[in-house]
Amino acid sequence: MNVVEKSSIDGFTKPAIYRIARAAGVKSMADDCTETIRNIIGMELNNILEITLIVNAERQTRTIMSDDVYTALKFLGYNLAHSDDLSTSACSK
Repeated sequence: MNVVEKSSIDGFTKPAIYRIARAAGVKSMADDCTETIRNIIGMELNNILEITLIVNAERQTRTIMSDDVYTALKFLGYNLAHSDDLSTSACSK
């Protein structure tokens, strides 16, 4: 039996990328842009997770908490207004 390995970045489907682009104000996009955007999303997510793991290790805990992610995003230069209620966060770069 042949096993096909899929990267977790493949979860960002073409329609999902188009929805994100539409929400950002993009009116049209060439088909070949989706793979480039998928790779950029993967690299950025990888950077965020690496810093999050470093922050988590510094706090000497085994569970990644939302504060670890907020600290990592702040370290990477994202302006993030956050409260203890997860539904009231706003992010901009």
